Amino acid sequence: MLTVLVLSSVLLWIVVLVNVLLTVALIRRFNHSMSTFSDDTGLEKGMLAPHFTAETLSGETVTLADYARKMVSFIFISPHCRPCVDKLPTLNTLALKAKQAGVDLIVVSTDGEKAETAALAEKYQLHVPMLFAPQEENSFAHDYKADATPCYCMINREGQVVSAGLFEMRWEKQLVNVWSQTS
Repeated sequence: MLTVLVLSSVLLWIVVLVNVLLTVALIRRFNHSMSTFSDDTGLEKGMLAPHFTAETLSGETVTLADYARKMVSFIFISPHCRPCVDKLPTLNTLALKAKQAGVDLIVVSTDGEKAETAALAEKYQLHVPMLFAPQEENSFAHDYKADATPCYCMINREGQVVSAGLFEMRWEKQLVNVWSQTS
């Protein structure tokens, strides 16, 4: 009986050890894949921002030239993206912080219908400039490597990319930190 108890105890510890090793390997693989993913997201720091054309919700055409000599943060969203929609209620407050840092905060809707984007702006009472540039018809999001949403691209007064990429969990602090480093 004692032999069976010792043997089962040893086997149990072997199973636990294998489980721990597999868990560590899985975590390492996940961390590696996340770092690879985030490195490929967004434009490279220091490069000139690509030209774009987009439409405001009222139908006016806007280009990169309209933001010449201004610091701008473009926030790319999709009306069908739950994390994007979850962030909308905080944009008015964030826009005030941007203004204090001398940055224009611009939201860019990359898909759906213009009416959907306008409905979201109305529902959340957004007072942030919003552009409409659906990926099917407009290369803005593609040129800015905004293939996943929500993401951002910060451009300085010289038209160079300061920072770009996917939002992290604490995205408000992420943007405020970028603004404080560039102003």
